[in-house]
Amino acid sequence: MTKSISNFHFAIFLLSILFVLNPVQVYSKDITAKVIKETPLDEHLTLFCLTHCLGNEKKGTLKSVTIEPAENNHYTVQGRAALRNRQVAGEPFNFTVYDRTIFINSTGNLNPKTCKLRVDDVVVENDFQNIVTNLLKNNSDVIGKVIEVPNCKSFLN
Repeated sequence: MTKSISNFHFAIFLLSILFVLNPVQVYSKDITAKVIKETPLDEHLTLFCLTHCLGNEKKGTLKSVTIEPAENNHYTVQGRAALRNRQVAGEPFNFTVYDRTIFINSTGNLNPKTCKLRVDDVVVENDFQNIVTNLLKNNSDVIGKVIEVPNCKSFLN
């Protein structure tokens, strides 16, 4: 029993040393509020939904953006957006005709030296009429697209 305990303590000791010696701490940081405040991304989602979503209560919103350290001093950025398609009948009926939300999940790689973000993957969920999926197919250059993020280092702290 003491040998397994000492092995356990040794493993904890090694992990502690690796954690202290490793300058990049593994964490995921939520930067959603900062992205909404300091970039036009949320406005772009709103405009996209005004053009492509359906209904009289359609709405595009940025749900989350997280960033975490990755290999080669780069960062992995993950984002989630919602495109709400909603039609509500007013007086005298007062009921919801339809209410469907499409979610877009994207993953990218940020180089903090150049402030360039490369889109690595985009996944669409609940695309009931393939609206967004078809738009992405028509714009197949989305994956691999490189976007400059002004003042990207402000999102890392």
